[in-house]
Parts: sequence; C-alpha cells; structure tokens
Amino acid sequence: MKIEQAVILVGGRGERLKPLTENIPKPMVPVCGKPFLEYLVLLLKKNGIKEFLFLAGYLGEKIENYFKDGRKWGVKIEYSFETTPLGTGGAIRLAKERLDKNFFLLFGDSYLPIDYREMACEFLNSGKPASLAVYDNRDDTDVPFNVKLNKDKKVVAAYNKRKDNPVDFNYCDAGVIAVSKNAIDMIGDETPVSFEEAIYPRMIADGNLEYYTAKDRFYDIGTKDRLKIFESYILKGNK
Repeated sequence: MKIEQAVILVGGRGERLKPLTENIPKPMVPVCGKPFLEYLVLLLKKNGIKEFLFLAGYLGEKIENYFKDGRKWGVKIEYSFETTPLGTGGAIRLAKERLDKNFFLLFGDSYLPIDYREMACEFLNSGKPASLAVYDNRDDTDVPFNVKLNKDKKVVAAYNKRKDNPVDFNYCDAGVIAVSKNAIDMIGDETPVSFEEAIYPRMIADGNLEYYTAKDRFYDIGTKDRLKIFESYILKGNK
C-alpha cells in the first residue's frame, strides 16, 4: 500500500528571510548551492514518490523555470498557479481535480526525514481521511507544542494561529499530512482560507484525524536561524 503523489505548497513569500527572498520565493532559498525545495524533492524521491504537484503563487515562475517537468531529477512535476492569494486551503481547493485519491501534503519550507512508505501504510490501513505527522520537539526545535494527542492514535486538539494554545498540548505538527482527496470537500468557498483551520477542527470533532509519530526532528527555513540549522544538517552529509 502506497501513496504516489506529493502536493507541495510553494507559494510562500518568506518575509522573515528578506533580503534573501526579495527576488525568489521562499522554497527556492539556496542551501549549500541548491534550492531548499530540491532537497525536499530528492528526499521524497528516495521514498518512492515520483509524482509532484507544486501549488505556486509568489514568483512561482522561478520555481517552474528551475524544475520544469522534473525530468532532470527522474520525477514528474506539474504546477497549479494561484493568481491572487488563496491561503493554503484555497490553493489546494483550486487544484482539486489534479489530486490523486490519496496524497501527501507538504509545505515547501519544511523538511521531515521520515519513512514515507511507513506513514502511507499506517494512513491507508486506518481508513481515516487524514493523518498528521507529529514530533516531540521539546529538546531540539524552537517551535512550541501545537497539537494534543491521545493514546488511540487520534489528534484531539490542534492549534489556532489567532489564539493562545492550551498548556496541555504535547506534540508539534511536523509539516506532513497524508490526505484523502475527499477531505478537500470540507474546505469552504471563502478566500483566503487556511487548510489547517478549515479541516482540522471538523476532523477532530468526528474523531477522524489520525497521527503518525516521527522519530527524527523536522527542519524548516522560516527564519534565518532555522535556515542556518538546516545548512548545518546538510553539511553533515544528510540529504
């Protein structure tokens, strides 16, 4: 049992990375001579994923000009472009007809070195509409806990970016979600709309948001300090 498609949100402006992102979108920020996004593509390819859909926005043509159809990396890459900011949920809703029955959804500024085949197998066996990769990051990242889990493999509460999260949250969203295409119907017509805020509360209320526990930490390039940490990770020979 496997998932063959990775859908990657690559429309980020990277405001906190300026001036690095003045002329390129955040996923194209260079790391040791290659765009950050290239490391993500290669990680997923190593895990057997060769079908990619990039959900592009800000300076998305620079991503397409670099990766083209993906043939250079032995994968197939397609693109969905938003013409106005739609939010993460709106970008996914726009591309709905191009989504596989089940797919991985990732953020183009986040890198999680897990066994994607294992996560796919757990998700598909569960029969649930989504599974969120989570990580206990209390020792090695500066991202606060933002989800609460129970012992029955369920996410029972998730963060709201506009509110303070409860102190009993015990894990962190690691930036990878296995999703059924049917779940996209939960996203309303409003724009812009966040995928997490549109879908997670409804799934949690119905007991339908599973989780997969990552054994290794995630990396992201949301700030210059985090970018340096990922550069150090790559310089140690991790790819």
